[in-house]
Amino acid sequence: MEFTDRWAKSGNENIHYLESTHNDHPLTPLIYVPGALNYAEQPVGLLREFEPRKWFSMSLRGRGKSDGPGSGYALKNHVRDIEAVVVHSQLRDYCLLAYSMGVPYAIKFASKSPGIKGLILCDYPAKYPAIPESWAERILSRGYIQKEKEHAVTGIQRESQSTDLCPELKEIRVPVLVIKGGTADSLLTEADTGLYRENLQSVKIAQLAESGHVLWEPDREKFLQVIKEFLGELDRLS
Repeated sequence: MEFTDRWAKSGNENIHYLESTHNDHPLTPLIYVPGALNYAEQPVGLLREFEPRKWFSMSLRGRGKSDGPGSGYALKNHVRDIEAVVVHSQLRDYCLLAYSMGVPYAIKFASKSPGIKGLILCDYPAKYPAIPESWAERILSRGYIQKEKEHAVTGIQRESQSTDLCPELKEIRVPVLVIKGGTADSLLTEADTGLYRENLQSVKIAQLAESGHVLWEPDREKFLQVIKEFLGELDRLS
């Protein structure tokens, strides 16, 4: 096995994450924060492409093997889950890689985290949405969410509040890579991209012209290369 199951405590909840068995100290460790309903095991195939760089991948509360409390699915709770994993793994000088709705969680966390070295934000604006009930209804109607996890979907929706995270962007002092899709399926508009440019001290914008929201399709290698180049720049920082 090339990774190990770990558990961190976020308040009363057990948060599951994976830790790769590779440990190349000179390379900046990579921590993956998944999208709205994704879980730790899903991106393993992609994360292995960054080895021998050490990587971590988490399941936020109510996803995967992590505990799913009856309530506590607000933005702040998810930020605490990221903090729990970082503290438990005893990491410093790491890069956070966030995808989709994991992006606002990562922004909020990174704005108050002195140990972070870099941030990669994938195809999502610097804001947390007020999620409509129709989202939860649509997700649950598809039938792929386990019965015992359905309350997490409704909890995410019910506890969501529209939050502008541009003030948090101003607090981030490390290099940031923003990756956006170039088709109509991208969730990051030109206006939202402009807000990243205006509010971040050090930011690079990479647009994958043929991709929508699923950035690793159709050109997986291009997606990986953009990230590898940014990580290489972080590795060279003192």
